[in-house]
Amino acid sequence: MPINNEPPATDSLTANQVKSYVLRTDAIAPCSVADAHAIPEAIKDLDIYWLGSVPCRNVRLVGLLLEATEYESRSVYLIDDGTDSINCLKKRPVRMSIEEVGEGSSFHRSRGFEVGDIVSIIGKIESYKKTRQIYVSSIDKCVSPDAESQHLLQVLRQHRDVYSQPFTIPPLPAPSTPKKHERFTPQPGYASSMASSPTTVSHSSPIASPKKENPRLRHPSRLRSKDLNENVFRMYLSHVIISTLSVSESTSQDYLPLESISEYTSNSTPKPSRTRADLDSSNKTPTRTARPQIDPFGSPTPKKPIGLVSDESPVPTLGVTLSYLRRVQLLSDLAQRVVDNAAHERDKAMRHAERKARAKYESLQSLTLERSALTSAAASKKSEAPGSRSRSSQAPHRSSSTKVIEASSHASLRSPHLGRSSVGQSSSIPHSNRASDVSRSSTRTKHPITPEETTRRAAYHTKLSELHEEDKKKRTARMKRLFESALRTLVREGELTLFDGPRRRIPLFSSPTEGIQLSPSGIWHDLADTTTNSSVSTASTALTAPSCSDLETISEDDGQSTDMLSDPSDSEDAYVPVTPEVLRPAMLAALRRCIITQRGGVDLKSWAKALRNDGQWSRIPDLVVKETVETLRQEEWVTRVGSEQWDFTRGSWAKSLKLS
Repeated sequence: MPINNEPPATDSLTANQVKSYVLRTDAIAPCSVADAHAIPEAIKDLDIYWLGSVPCRNVRLVGLLLEATEYESRSVYLIDDGTDSINCLKKRPVRMSIEEVGEGSSFHRSRGFEVGDIVSIIGKIESYKKTRQIYVSSIDKCVSPDAESQHLLQVLRQHRDVYSQPFTIPPLPAPSTPKKHERFTPQPGYASSMASSPTTVSHSSPIASPKKENPRLRHPSRLRSKDLNENVFRMYLSHVIISTLSVSESTSQDYLPLESISEYTSNSTPKPSRTRADLDSSNKTPTRTARPQIDPFGSPTPKKPIGLVSDESPVPTLGVTLSYLRRVQLLSDLAQRVVDNAAHERDKAMRHAERKARAKYESLQSLTLERSALTSAAASKKSEAPGSRSRSSQAPHRSSSTKVIEASSHASLRSPHLGRSSVGQSSSIPHSNRASDVSRSSTRTKHPITPEETTRRAAYHTKLSELHEEDKKKRTARMKRLFESALRTLVREGELTLFDGPRRRIPLFSSPTEGIQLSPSGIWHDLADTTTNSSVSTASTALTAPSCSDLETISEDDGQSTDMLSDPSDSEDAYVPVTPEVLRPAMLAALRRCIITQRGGVDLKSWAKALRNDGQWSRIPDLVVKETVETLRQEEWVTRVGSEQWDFTRGSWAKSLKLS
């Protein structure tokens, strides 16, 4: 199956657009199993791939069901469409026993398909142990016998007409009246928001709202234990840092009532007077008393700002430090859960090893008891052997019945520990059955614990207690190391960079009751709070940090404060996310250096090379560079000269010097 691994055109996609598009429910790409195995990864740790020039996360496969394996909480299906085979995993919300999902069960009959049927699968591509698998969202049996061949023909047409061509994001479906209890609409999130605020959409740009470009992440408090790892924590840390970038210092430090917010914001950010707004006849937008002055998520600067926007000062870029991030309540709670989950996984592995050691000890004890019983029986038989010989010399011709009775008596002597369970049994039972009864009864009985085993078990419990005490003492240090490791990785991957400019201050309050708590609706929207006005949403979107006097509420253990966070230092590094707003001055400075030596325009490759010559921007990903160039073009800083050449627009050179 042909696959075009080339990324999309420079001005077609940005990083945020890729994330928002692949999370749409209508972004399902038909492909073959070979495509699912071969397509390259587009964005790391987000399971986003390039299918030619199309970003995809969810795919549709049609193939033959070769194998179906049912487990307590999941089903694994092996699908083959002629190009390759792949495992498809479908999880169940309720655990079921093996008997309930086995052959002939009601669950097995209600699936609607059997091994050998042609099935259609829609799901998300995931990488597990360096292999691809499909996390199934729906699986259905195909009625048509030609479904597999028709799907492959459709995939070939898609490769020829769509996947090999420059990709543009299709528009959202037309908004419709929301219906009750309709869970699976083509666009539930966007359609409902557009339908609920038609005035805003009609007066806004085609982009509608910057909120739709926000990746929809699960709230940190609702993450499952399997997701509590360093990669997920790093993803949330990056998301919080990017979200705080466009929040002013004033709104990020206070969480006050609405009137206080408007007064406090007026002291820090210059607002146009109301008379000016009334006299400005070109601006017909209704004004509000507490209208937010700053987009909390940051949007590209308009090409031609008019009215109030032209007089507003831009939000200065402020770096965030390790001390600031550790005092963000959501990040601190998530870091504590990640650290506690690592300790829980360690304890679980130790308990499993202890169970195996005890089982091994019990089996060895059972074997030892069985051997001692056989040895004692043999010794007793040997001690009675001389008497039996003398009796045999006196009566050489004994009847067979006497031999049977003697054999039965010897058998009873060999197994004296059977007790009452062996009384009343016939003497004709074979010795092998009696030996098995001995072994089973010995496993049911409690064996005496040897001093060595007692010492080993005591050492296990002592080590477990010491580890628990160490976890309580070193939890804060481990959380700090988790933050440091995540920041180093983000800098190494080019998502963050060191910043020498101003940084966010950690606010100080007079009383402990004025400590700031991060509102969950700042990044993760509350469903019950969708009707609040813009001023309230501005207060809720402020990503805040607790005060120094309220630090013990962050690092508390079971409701009681045990550790204090270290005091912030002025010498610690500050970080900013690598976004078009942050990268704008550096990109313009690199373009100026290139144009001085290269007249007539600069190609993107030379421009990016000049940018990366500065060590601060040496790890910038190509996707961010392309996104920044597109933002500069929309803001009319640069223009395309020819096919792949870039140059300043008229007057932009002088304006770019002010940014430096």
